[in-house]
Amino acid sequence: MNDSADMKSAEAELDRAVDSLEVGIDALLLRMQKLETGAQDSDAFRQDRVKLAAQLDEMAADAQAAKDRLAAREAEFAKLTQDSEAELDRVMTVVRGALQNASGG
Repeated sequence: MNDSADMKSAEAELDRAVDSLEVGIDALLLRMQKLETGAQDSDAFRQDRVKLAAQLDEMAADAQAAKDRLAAREAEFAKLTQDSEAELDRVMTVVRGALQNASGG
């Protein structure tokens, strides 16, 4: 073989190597794009998770505040009930006393 044939053979080999490299690079770029998309989706998922956790915490705090208000109202009504019962007992005692006095008792 002569130098010209060797050069053409080397050039053909180089072209095949470059083509193979381009195919490999294209495959790597495609894979990298998929990974980047996955990373972005994962990041969006994390952000959504943080937002949902914050909303859940806020809802839990609201529920606890409502529970505390309800307990306070129940205590207030229980106190009013006790006070009303005590007042009714006093009124009934006065009425009984008045009825006994009126009947000569």
